[in-house]
Amino acid sequence: MIAERKIQEAMEEGAFDHLDGIGRPFAEEINPYEDPSERLANRMLKNAGITPDWIAEGREIDRQVAGLDTLPAAVRLQRIEELNRRITLFNLKTPVRSTQRRLVLR
Repeated sequence: MIAERKIQEAMEEGAFDHLDGIGRPFAEEINPYEDPSERLANRMLKNAGITPDWIAEGREIDRQVAGLDTLPAAVRLQRIEELNRRITLFNLKTPVRSTQRRLVLR
C-alpha cells in the first residue's frame, strides 16, 4: 500500500526519531477499549468530576461488603441477603460484564 510505503520511507529517513515523548508510555487517559463514539462524552464527565451512577453504586457495594466482618452474626446474615439483592440489580445495570459483582457467600 502507498501509505505503508510512505511510512516506511519516513522511518528510514529518521523522520520519527526526534518526536516529543519518544520512549515514554502513552497518556493513561487514552483507553484503547473505549468506544470511540463515547470518548468525548466520557472525557467531559471525567473532567467535570461526574461519576456515572453505576460506578458510584459499585463502590458503595464494595464498601458494604468490606464492612460485613465487623457486624454481629445475625445482622450480618440479614445484610448479606440485602446486599445480594442489591448486587443482582447492580449486575443488570452495569454496562460491562467485567464490572459485575459476585454474590456474597454466607
